[in-house]
Amino acid sequence: MMAIEQSSKRSADGPTGAVEAKKRRVEFADEVMIHSENGENQTNKEFSAKLYRNFVLSAIDDLERNDASQINSLAAQIALPHSSPDRISPENLSILLRTLSYNVSKLDTQLCTSLIQSVINFEKWWELPAATLSTYIFFIKILCSSLPKWWQDVSRPLIASFNLSVEKTVQHHEMLKYFLRTIPTSTGFIDSYIARFFPNKNDSKKNLVNYMANVLLLTDYCNELRFQSWSLVIEKVISIDVELQNELDELDDDFENGIDDEIEGDEDTDRENLNLDSADSDNELDDEDLMDGQEEYNVVVSQNIKQLSSKLDAILSLITKRLSQSLTVESIENGDGVSIFNTLISLFKSHILPTYYTRSIQYILFHVSQQQLELMDAFLVTLIDIAFSPNEMIEKRIKSLQYIGSFIARAKMLSNTQIIFVASYLTSWLNRYVLEREDEVSQTNGVERFKHFYAAFQALCYVFCFRHATFRDGDSWECEIDKFFQRMVLSKFNPLKYCNENVMMMFARIAQHEGVVYCFGIIENNNNERLKGIMGKSDSQNSSGTVSNWSLATRQQFIDLQSYFPYDPLFLKNFKKMMKDYYIEWSDVSCEYESDESDELDEINRDI
Repeated sequence: MMAIEQSSKRSADGPTGAVEAKKRRVEFADEVMIHSENGENQTNKEFSAKLYRNFVLSAIDDLERNDASQINSLAAQIALPHSSPDRISPENLSILLRTLSYNVSKLDTQLCTSLIQSVINFEKWWELPAATLSTYIFFIKILCSSLPKWWQDVSRPLIASFNLSVEKTVQHHEMLKYFLRTIPTSTGFIDSYIARFFPNKNDSKKNLVNYMANVLLLTDYCNELRFQSWSLVIEKVISIDVELQNELDELDDDFENGIDDEIEGDEDTDRENLNLDSADSDNELDDEDLMDGQEEYNVVVSQNIKQLSSKLDAILSLITKRLSQSLTVESIENGDGVSIFNTLISLFKSHILPTYYTRSIQYILFHVSQQQLELMDAFLVTLIDIAFSPNEMIEKRIKSLQYIGSFIARAKMLSNTQIIFVASYLTSWLNRYVLEREDEVSQTNGVERFKHFYAAFQALCYVFCFRHATFRDGDSWECEIDKFFQRMVLSKFNPLKYCNENVMMMFARIAQHEGVVYCFGIIENNNNERLKGIMGKSDSQNSSGTVSNWSLATRQQFIDLQSYFPYDPLFLKNFKKMMKDYYIEWSDVSCEYESDESDELDEINRDI
């Protein structure tokens, strides 16, 4: 049965005669056939559609007499939830929207506000049958083109629906694309809506992934919103990455190893902290063993770690997949890919680089830059500019040097030319630094002034550990790296003492094996002096002339800073798989150095 409320006003197509003042309900049985004046049979459905259209026209005409009762009745029915049996049918909705579309100028009145809002916020409109959906979109376009003031109200629920999967937001994006081109000034409030509806980091993985996928899809057709959209995505990923790292830092090492194993499943983890490999990483998390006290706390924390890891893994996998599709050879050549890359570089400098101890987000640039040689050049130039800019804070310069060392060591797509170029730049700078400032070492105001030097030297040593084969040129060495290291380790700066101990130990082992330089005598002497310092028996000046009045706290702070290697191995299962073809594992280059003295190497490799 179908019920339609008739107004006291006669329809233009209705029969002549007196009209009842009181509204009446007209009902039609589905099988009733009506014989029309032209002699043709007309179904109840066709007649009902015509009658319903007249009812809508009547409601619109009533607006001229400031009577919105029927319009409000329509608005109330449209606003009913998707599950309501009294909600307007798709057929009647199509009739209503077509009629409104051809009378849109009459809707520019306060009396129609509730009706328009109910249409704009029609629940699950994207699930309407194809014909009705097409009519719905047509009406929205007519409405906002004729009455642009409504576009802001239309765009709000479009953005709010970004927590839907991209398969369900095809029409959302079609409308956004249409109106962003038609009303380009609307980017301002759409920008604010993207930020307003962005899910909190504690929201579900599904909502976070869907929302970011839709935001990134929007950047494909709206360059004006590209930077702000990417900025919001990067900020959200950083917040999850940092929280995850903080949670991991609070766990005992053994427990953390067990968590890492669970996160990675059956993957061969190659946990490195050169952090070159982590032994003892096969502990399984057993809830039966975690009963009370600290262990109970660890169980709670571990669940949070798993949730954060799962979110981060899914988000970074999504971003990487999207960027792989966007940064093609063609897009690089036509300039759009370069624009995306420049956006990411800018956000790297402003958001990622200054944030300490992120563990995963930096892999976005690691992967993106390796898509083209030119992009790797651009990334390396960016890092070098920051590392040696006198206008940057020393902490940021050191951080950039850590990125240089870690990227050169780990990025599989780098050419030998790029590796040698960076190494040549570092050796030239370090040689010049020693020539200009070595005399300052014997002064009494501390060696912490030379942190920049130590960071650059450590970066080069780290690179050598991974890339020593690249430096060998027959019987000689590229950049005369052998003579360089011999000069550096014997300088008054004594870098073997003030750089990361685990890196220096592995460097010493490889350098000796390759016949580049012998370091163990200096390392032993440094250890003896450090022991004397702990016992309170050290002299103010060591045998090499280096003043060692670097306070324990200051030195430890620097050592902690030097112990950060941005491209340490990932433990995010899916994201790690995506990086596999771009990443050099320590195990790929370390075999010949792990055959002897395995216990000592295990200890070294926990941090190398």
